[in-house]
Amino acid sequence: MEAIQWLRVAGLAIDRVNLETRSDRATADAIIEVRAGKTSARFAVEQKLRAPYPNELPRLNALRKTLIPNGEPLLVVPFVSETLAPSLTAADWSWADGQGNFDLRAPGLLLRQRRTSTVPKTKRTGLPQGSGSLAIIRALIRFGEGEKEDASATGLANQARVSQPRASQVVAQLHDLGLVERSQRRRWVPRREALLDRFLTEYRGPGGSERYLYSLDPPTDVAARAAAACSKRQQIVVSADVGPDLLVPWRRPTVVILYTNHDIAVRDLGLVDAQGAHDANVILRAPADQSVFRDHELLATVRDVDIPLADETQLLWDLQDLGGVDRLEAAGMLREWLLTRP
Repeated sequence: MEAIQWLRVAGLAIDRVNLETRSDRATADAIIEVRAGKTSARFAVEQKLRAPYPNELPRLNALRKTLIPNGEPLLVVPFVSETLAPSLTAADWSWADGQGNFDLRAPGLLLRQRRTSTVPKTKRTGLPQGSGSLAIIRALIRFGEGEKEDASATGLANQARVSQPRASQVVAQLHDLGLVERSQRRRWVPRREALLDRFLTEYRGPGGSERYLYSLDPPTDVAARAAAACSKRQQIVVSADVGPDLLVPWRRPTVVILYTNHDIAVRDLGLVDAQGAHDANVILRAPADQSVFRDHELLATVRDVDIPLADETQLLWDLQDLGGVDRLEAAGMLREWLLTRP
């Protein structure tokens, strides 16, 4: 409804076609007639709760073809970024979002508008916040299909290092949101994909402080040196671009984000201060959100050095936050790996 309202605000006449009179009504969420002056076109609407990743577009091609008999395929999602928009167009989708951005294409018709390039902030956050709550959510998202037992409140409390009553309270809230289900054994089964999408949408970021640095060496070498220099009492984990590349190689890393809970002698690592984010290839963060540090280490080895990685959900969020179409593609690959691994 928001997307249609924005189309009307842009001066377009929108009429909905009654699906009940069409034998093929099940193939489209809606069919609309769009008129701009004397030109009109019919669009078959497919509505999604989130925008697809670029690597998911080939799988949507079959769906797009089923819409064509009803009209030009039109994808409606909450928000389409500037980096995703060209990929949708290349995949022969018209699209519109709830922020007033759209690109509608039909024979004799080309309508485009970009009102905002900023990802909209949710007015009301549904997920519980705080490091302990977020640690529980991250653990549920990681919950593999090969697990022998469903997650219990006690087990989640131990992983997140919170009290059992607090863990029960968090999971109960997630249950109210329809993101976890209770099994017959009175344990919790997460709806991992839905929970991951909600997390990525509502996560407020790691907070804390950050420092922008520069190195002449490749970011992967910087990550390896930082990991090798840390003692057992120190904690450092590696995030995008290096972390995702070590799990699911997709793009050559140009930046590395390091999360740490201690001071680092940056000069010993061959790092110097950058002028700002625009010329930094190393970002050092001391996060307020301690859930970026995984409860059990996730390690990747580079030249015999074990590199501890940030929580997988943080790797994914950081890829999206850094931005760029290639990172969005890498995020899609990492998301698929996270949800399908045993």
